Amino acid sequence: MRCVLVSLGVVLLAHSVSTTGSVDVSSQVTPPRATTPAAPKGTAVLSGTVVAADTGAPIRRVQVRAMTSDGKDNQVALTDEQGRFELRELVGGRYTVMASRSGFVGLQYGQRRPNERGTPVEVAPGQRLDKLTIALPRGGVIAGRVMDEFGEPLAEVQVQVLRSMMQGGGRRMMPSGRGDNTDDQGAFRIFGLQPGDYVVSATLRNESSMSMTGKSGTGPEQGYAPTYYPGTPTVADAQRVSVGVGQEVTGVAFGLTPTRVARISGRVVGGTREGAQEFVSLMPDEPLVGGFGMGGGGGPVQPDGTFEIGGVAPGRYILRTQPRGPRDGDTLVGMTTVTVAGADLAGIVLTLQRPGVLRGVFEFEGGVPAGVQPTQVRAQLVPADPASSRFFTTGPPSPTNADFTFAMQGLMAPVLVRASAPPGWYLQSVVHNGEDITDTPVPLGPGVEVRDVRVRLTQTVSTLSGTVRDERGQVVLDATVVVFPADDAKWGFASRFVRTARPDTQGRFEVRTLPAHANYRIIALQGLEDGQASDPEFLASLRDRAERLTLNEGETKSVDLRLRQ
Repeated sequence: MRCVLVSLGVVLLAHSVSTTGSVDVSSQVTPPRATTPAAPKGTAVLSGTVVAADTGAPIRRVQVRAMTSDGKDNQVALTDEQGRFELRELVGGRYTVMASRSGFVGLQYGQRRPNERGTPVEVAPGQRLDKLTIALPRGGVIAGRVMDEFGEPLAEVQVQVLRSMMQGGGRRMMPSGRGDNTDDQGAFRIFGLQPGDYVVSATLRNESSMSMTGKSGTGPEQGYAPTYYPGTPTVADAQRVSVGVGQEVTGVAFGLTPTRVARISGRVVGGTREGAQEFVSLMPDEPLVGGFGMGGGGGPVQPDGTFEIGGVAPGRYILRTQPRGPRDGDTLVGMTTVTVAGADLAGIVLTLQRPGVLRGVFEFEGGVPAGVQPTQVRAQLVPADPASSRFFTTGPPSPTNADFTFAMQGLMAPVLVRASAPPGWYLQSVVHNGEDITDTPVPLGPGVEVRDVRVRLTQTVSTLSGTVRDERGQVVLDATVVVFPADDAKWGFASRFVRTARPDTQGRFEVRTLPAHANYRIIALQGLEDGQASDPEFLASLRDRAERLTLNEGETKSVDLRLRQ
């Protein structure tokens, strides 16, 4: 299965490797560099060139970053006048190399298509890897105007572009990270866009459209609802704007949707007001839009517990409060959903409750190893259902105690327990009351406390590696390997049994920490969107085409795959 997407013009040139560390100084210029102060110092070096995809001309002052998957080594350099970069003092390992500059589309090394992953770069301590080349395409542009219902320009309108992406096992409209505010002529211009289809949104945030002060008003007012091009208040009815590589799309003009906006007022009850510094936030309950969505807002809680939010457009919202200041170590939250239809909503009661708490201990196979500190281990809780992440309320990070016990507080939905472990240690299982709950959601609701959870860590890990070749037997670098179980009951959100990998610069892919399983499927594809393997419908389409695979606990297995079209 091959997904045909616009080429982003990444150039992969043959690279030379020297393990001696010798450098021809007559042909190299050391560009300006900046390294993360806390990064460990190593002896490996990555160097190369960044050029423009359309002309091949070198691009100066491009930020190039090399980062390991665990984020422990993170080095940054800037390209010089000839577009050259050099990343020094790398500790060695498998790195993602990224390049970004204003006006261009930021890419990973080896990335050929939008929204896919790049090629990981493997470098050993003391090794020098040269001639890595990344070709950055010029970013696309969407420009237009935003008006009121009478065709008059509106200034200070926040305009952003959304694009369809995979998130949490489903497809949602996600903010692209690019946006603009309209000028006095209502004009906007958003640049640096990847090729693809976008939805343009506009939100007017001022005193008449969304009060952030918490002050009382006189009642319902006329305002503007968050609006999508060509002038609809719902994302499902929005018209897509297609942008090619380096293309400038102009004339995207539309008016904001006039509507009666309302005020939401009520009271926070429970706990104590003293020193709370609470804040009530309002977030659209929109399952089709990821991120923070549009049309949210909020306001402070007054000393007597009252709150008020003005300028709320019609829609369904999640209303919640969480203390912004210290509460003597005790976190209390309140949350509810409200539907606004134009009329004011008064008398809303948010009752502060203690969120669910999960308490447990880390256990190491063979006992706690010498030299391992509690600060190197951290429990991680992820929502078991991606839809519930909109209702997630997390408290401050909880450190692991000296005896390797932990307590995670601030959760209002079922969770899966995961762990961040020291190098060489991996999650083996999560046990509660004698039962393995590693892949079973833990029901954490308000006031629920789950005790005696045992997170077991092991050094026994399975490793799956191999190469991907085309029909001529040539090694393929721009492919994605998908490993998944045949049993669709194991395809849930954040499943440990579903993994993807990209071949590195030597054409080798590697997947580690897969649980032992007798009925895996494995397949290599091109054009796979990042996150697409979390879509159950997509996995179902691959199940009968993929090869069968059995992986035992602690097994090291090598497989050679043929690229599937």
